[in-house]
Amino acid sequence: MRTVYRVLAVLVAAGVLIQSAAIAFGVFTMVNEVESGTVIDASYDTFANPGLATHSMGAMVVGALAILLLIASFLTRFPGAKTWATWTFVAVLLQWAFGIFAFETPAIGILHGANALAIFALALLAARAAGRPAQTEPVRTRRTASVDV
Repeated sequence: MRTVYRVLAVLVAAGVLIQSAAIAFGVFTMVNEVESGTVIDASYDTFANPGLATHSMGAMVVGALAILLLIASFLTRFPGAKTWATWTFVAVLLQWAFGIFAFETPAIGILHGANALAIFALALLAARAAGRPAQTEPVRTRRTASVDV
């Protein structure tokens, strides 16, 4: 189960990486369209923009992976499993909130971008924790006292 946890954590990090690339692609596509004469207004079809569409759909995938990581944390045993998964999940929830509120207050988009880096780091730290070998106490042998009679 530790391997499943580790793979899920890496997939969350990879999902954030893909999300970052997708939104950059979407914004540069919009800039290119504007320079070609497209007017971006309320009628703009964001799902016709492959970068924006990928970013929107990817948010659901990252959310699902974060939920699976949290579930896996309760099925595996190693130090930090639940802690890293919980923090990753909380950061993903915040990401959704920042994304939603940024449409109303664009400055919140700064938090959305910064929090993506936090999710990426937390997911990699979770994967790293899962990859550490189990720590065991060294076996101590008892010395028996020899008594000369």
